[in-house]
Amino acid sequence: MPKLHINQNQFSDLLNLTHKVFYPLKKFINKSQFLSIINKMEYEKKFFPFPIFFGINREKYHEIKNFNTLDLIYKDKKIATIDRIIFFSINKKKFGKKIYGKKYHTHPFFKKFDKENYKFSSFRILKVFKTKYEDERFVKPSKVLKKIKKLRFAAFHTRNVPHLAHQWIHKYLFNKYDGLLIQPMIGQYKSGEYKDSTILKLNQLVKGEYNNKNVLVLPFFSYPRYGGPREAALHALVRRNYGCKYFWIGRDHAGIKNFYDIYESQKFCKKIEKKINIKIIAEREPYFCKNKSKILNSCSCNNNCKIKISGTLIRKLIKSGKKIPNYLMSKNISKNLSKNSLIKS
Repeated sequence: MPKLHINQNQFSDLLNLTHKVFYPLKKFINKSQFLSIINKMEYEKKFFPFPIFFGINREKYHEIKNFNTLDLIYKDKKIATIDRIIFFSINKKKFGKKIYGKKYHTHPFFKKFDKENYKFSSFRILKVFKTKYEDERFVKPSKVLKKIKKLRFAAFHTRNVPHLAHQWIHKYLFNKYDGLLIQPMIGQYKSGEYKDSTILKLNQLVKGEYNNKNVLVLPFFSYPRYGGPREAALHALVRRNYGCKYFWIGRDHAGIKNFYDIYESQKFCKKIEKKINIKIIAEREPYFCKNKSKILNSCSCNNNCKIKISGTLIRKLIKSGKKIPNYLMSKNISKNLSKNSLIKS
């Protein structure tokens, strides 16, 4: 059987599609579906905000273009068999404009998208083979739906280890609703980001501190698309598929640098929450108030009292070997962090 070696992003998309994490999508999209999603945010007349596509570069395309059945290989293991392979092209500039807006050509992910995707492919998935990732990094929605579905669970998305602003949000959510799903995204590979093992370990540590049976920590095995409002809507849809009824959209959710306005994702998702079918929690970001010496998301002080709490700032402190102040992160978490906690270049 001819083989196609796929990367980690394609592998995570495959798992999420075939196990209904991205429902109503259950397979990689074809051309007409691609256009429907970017133009109308619809897939077969159901809401869907962000295309989940299978792209290949020029070299791989010429290697496999004459085959109709392939084994997909990830890290030297066969993970799926596919057939009915159809290749297609799309107008990449139109994709960029619809997803990222008028300044799409300056967006870092668009440059990567344009470079890596010579052709796109749709296909039938004949069989997916179980891998260790399904136990270590991936949890099917079906494994948690029974526990969550009948309760008012809120979900929190992160790509970081928990700092004190995150913990303020955690407590806000599980005190207001029946339970909380903390679902960190793992599967990142960018230099300077936290390792998967660090993210999971320290979010589990925080869960233990809460001593609440209705606080869960589950991995979301995926990757950042830096798609701002549309990707934030995708994240909300994913948590709906895990059985949650509420979802916290954070400051600059799914953004990158200063490409989007800081509350653009909140406003967009709040506007379409009925289409996503999950209630969007859109509060101001928490900060440390110097006057009151605690974490708040509003106060009557002037702006000089506010110290912003940022995962980016904390990672910079770790890289430079500096101590993380206790007003940014609890000592119980920070004592577990070092340069070895971060992905090396």
